[in-house]
Amino acid sequence: MNFRDILEKNDVHDPHSFLQLMITEQQEEEDPFFVFQPDIEQKFETNLQFLASEETLSEEDYQYWKETDFLIVCQTIDGDFIGGNTDETFVIPSSLYKKDIEIYPLFMSSFFASYEAGEIESKILPAVAQNE
Repeated sequence: MNFRDILEKNDVHDPHSFLQLMITEQQEEEDPFFVFQPDIEQKFETNLQFLASEETLSEEDYQYWKETDFLIVCQTIDGDFIGGNTDETFVIPSSLYKKDIEIYPLFMSSFFASYEAGEIESKILPAVAQNE
């Protein structure tokens, strides 16, 4: 998926519209690394309950985030989650350990375009192979 093209062609500034756009765009992908699904939030909430501990993200933490229009928009093929609000993008490891959550000061469309361009350093997401 070419996130830079999507960013340039669409003026989306809220997480819910971004998710709908990505679900539509993803239909053309054969083997996506990022999986955008309408029920991804339910999967995330199930994981919150299943992995509940003092070190992991809690349902209370998640509800607090949702007050800022936070939305989980995708899961990687490795099981990690990506979500955000209008100002930040969160990369959440499949373990849900709070200390490992990465927060980037970018709206999701800019985050994905920057990641695809190799401009995002992450301990969770793999480095992007640059085409020569």
